[in-house]
Amino acid sequence: MAWTCNDLSRLTKADPPEVCKIDGPSPPQRHPDHKIGVALLFHLPKSKAAQLKQLAMPEDGTWVSTYDAFLAFIWRNLTRLRTPVFGPAPDSKIFWSEAIDMRRRMHSPKPPARIQHNVMFAALSATATVEQPTASELISGWPLWKVARYESLDATLDMVATVRDKTSLNIRIDGYPPMSILQTDHRDANMVSADFGFGRPTTYRHLMDCVTEGVIVIYPPRDPLPESDEGPEFSICYEEALAKDLIEDEGFNEFFEYRGVDAVHAAAKKTSPPAGPGLVSA
Repeated sequence: MAWTCNDLSRLTKADPPEVCKIDGPSPPQRHPDHKIGVALLFHLPKSKAAQLKQLAMPEDGTWVSTYDAFLAFIWRNLTRLRTPVFGPAPDSKIFWSEAIDMRRRMHSPKPPARIQHNVMFAALSATATVEQPTASELISGWPLWKVARYESLDATLDMVATVRDKTSLNIRIDGYPPMSILQTDHRDANMVSADFGFGRPTTYRHLMDCVTEGVIVIYPPRDPLPESDEGPEFSICYEEALAKDLIEDEGFNEFFEYRGVDAVHAAAKKTSPPAGPGLVSA
């Protein structure tokens, strides 16, 4: 029934007494070292994704997801290409975050597929309970399978309930230093399967005129047929001045196909971009 899509009782906690509530952190500001960005569109064919998954397979043969494999590859290569420009210390920690769709992690019973509001959580490298890789480990020190298995997910509803203004928990990715990453997976949107009677969408895009460096949006394949080699597309918000190096990099091109510019920053280059995409997290 339609009303079940508005039932958010499983996603909220009762307000604690006022004496137990706290104020969240101050709104973050854009980091001064960022450069103007551009969103570059890349495609990962299914066959190449399968190769990446094999490449990221742990030494003990345990399972690794295709998602973890391609994001580990992206994280490693973007760090490698940006390091000569931004010069992070080899032992520094590169901030990484992802938006997690909590719908797929809820069961008994599963929530409605179109439950309203953003049912998501942010996993952050800075608050992970596992070993956090350094810049040198990301580039070459760790095998790819170890980067792919780097993950953390914690329950946060109890903590969120104590914060008076929930918007203060928003993470502004360009408030972190250059080379930081925020990724968000839109593959389950599956817009190309929608039949309007007169046709189906070819694809869809998260329209934006503010390019926030470090954001990666993962789109579903344009062709969902099993026999197609069409895989997910990636809109990578990258420094415009460094874009040529990424587009022409042989190591990255071994798996990813460049499909053009997805978005440009509409504001004048001499002005700082406004707040871009962010996540709500601990």
